[in-house]
Amino acid sequence: MNITPLSTYVSPIGVTETQTDSLPQRALQPSFLDVFTRIFGQAIETGQVQSADRVRLMLGEADDIEQIQLNIQKAELATELLVNVRNTVLDSYNEIIRMQI
Repeated sequence: MNITPLSTYVSPIGVTETQTDSLPQRALQPSFLDVFTRIFGQAIETGQVQSADRVRLMLGEADDIEQIQLNIQKAELATELLVNVRNTVLDSYNEIIRMQI
């Protein structure tokens, strides 16, 4: 089982290693949009893999049932992460809206 750390998903987008030496530390941090876009893309990608695995399983072309189960779990976790991030953002937005200035 391959576990990828979350830091690989929130690394700066579009910044090469040679550019990182000349940029201040603050500029290296990705924006929320970058992180959310990456999480959204991964949820779609894992969902597509899950769908393809289910079709292969139904057609009897699947050899590795454990890998299919793992891909299904990955897709479910990616979707759950996306929904949790969305809910947290909406809750924060609603709280900011309710603030009195």
